[in-house]
Amino acid sequence: MNLPLRFLQKSSRFHYWTYCAIAIGTFITVVEQSATAIVIPSIAKEFGADIPTAQWLTVGSMLAVSAMMMPAGAIADTLGRRRVWIWGLIAFSVASLITSIAPNFLMVLFGKVLMGLSASALQANGMAMVAGAFPDSERGKASGLHMTSVGIGAMAGPLLGGGMESWLGWRSIFVFITLFSLVSCLVASLVLQADHKSGGRKGPSLSQFDWTGTGLSAILLLTFMLTVTFGQKLGWFSGTIIVGLVLTVVLFSMFIVWERRAPFPMLPLSLFNKMLFSVGSSARFLAFMAGTSTFFLIPFFLVSVVGMSTGLAALYLLPSSVTLMIVGPISGRIADKIGTTIPAFVGLCCCTVAMYLFSVIRIDSDPLMVALASGLSGMGLSMFMAPNTSSIMGSAGRAHYGIVSAFMNLTRNGAHIIGIAVPTAIVVAVMASMGYDADLSDPESLNDLGLRSAYTISMSRAYEVSTVIMGVAALLTVVPFVYGRFINKRAKIQ
Repeated sequence: MNLPLRFLQKSSRFHYWTYCAIAIGTFITVVEQSATAIVIPSIAKEFGADIPTAQWLTVGSMLAVSAMMMPAGAIADTLGRRRVWIWGLIAFSVASLITSIAPNFLMVLFGKVLMGLSASALQANGMAMVAGAFPDSERGKASGLHMTSVGIGAMAGPLLGGGMESWLGWRSIFVFITLFSLVSCLVASLVLQADHKSGGRKGPSLSQFDWTGTGLSAILLLTFMLTVTFGQKLGWFSGTIIVGLVLTVVLFSMFIVWERRAPFPMLPLSLFNKMLFSVGSSARFLAFMAGTSTFFLIPFFLVSVVGMSTGLAALYLLPSSVTLMIVGPISGRIADKIGTTIPAFVGLCCCTVAMYLFSVIRIDSDPLMVALASGLSGMGLSMFMAPNTSSIMGSAGRAHYGIVSAFMNLTRNGAHIIGIAVPTAIVVAVMASMGYDADLSDPESLNDLGLRSAYTISMSRAYEVSTVIMGVAALLTVVPFVYGRFINKRAKIQ
């Protein structure tokens, strides 16, 4: 044990030091996501990429994260979460450096994919390490604190992205991420303790590790998400997409069969027998799927349609991050005291209203409406996330924190990918029906009011769909309560 760790462990509040070390790494991964989102229009403009092409800067990274999420969580249970966390930060910094010096769009995309692969090690284990450091009675608080680091990163990302892009260019953002990741790696190596002392479970040996299940899950997720992503471009009834969907079903069946028979399954399927786990995961997926469009469609609207600078556009999206940072810890503490149902339901109701407000935005709308909807969305999402995380992890038990943390982040990232693909497909289809291509990269074409109006109308249609999906997610949060309070109680009486 190193000297700094021995000194810190004497404190009765050592779990907060653990949280701080994890929070720094979580912060920079969220900064990367939110900063990239705000500068995608600038990157697209430099390399002449249209909207469907530009989306790959987000989708490519998420595909990599999602494909490796559960494998990373399972590997961490075997090799140690601390070790995987530190090596993940090192790889993340190298990938960010590659992105910063990329000479063309393909190299930027390559760097982003590598960042996604590296981030999987961090996203899969962050919440597990934080939750493992806190007692069960403070699980909601731990989830809320984790949301705070996410909120700070989400708040800082657009500000850093917009400010640094306007001052030094978009490449400077990735230079900053490289340096900060190395600092985070140093802090983690000094503070984080071995897994067996932080609440982690001892996993199988490398010889017993579920390599087959790991490989199947990665191929399955990659196949499914590539199929969804290309569906809008190739057509949902094209031969390639149909083959992709059939292959997805086959791989899914193979994965289920294998995990049922594996002596040390990567993902214990018995978790899905628990209502809180299954329903909570479903609500989580739908909520993130509906909310993702905010971070992809709105920047194009503000920068390309309205004509704002990147920095100014970031300010109008800032309320989402501010409310996420403030409300997250509060909702976690409330969940510890009164349960998870009420704060989760109220949170998604707020998100539903926010999606509706986005759907009625027009070219001549006051930009403050964007800020209002953004703030309401962030507040609602933070009210939902901490209780939802606490509920899912509590239903699984401490022994499964590692793989459940990975699964929750996989659910979120998978929802992000579909949440980008579906709105993009709607935008492309609606704009095509109006006689326009979904290309906002040419400054001269943006002088055409018809093109900008077409994008705005298509964006509104996408948000109408998001409103419905978010409403369904809100209803799902009350299903366990209704079942336990009325249906199950009535069955016992009979």
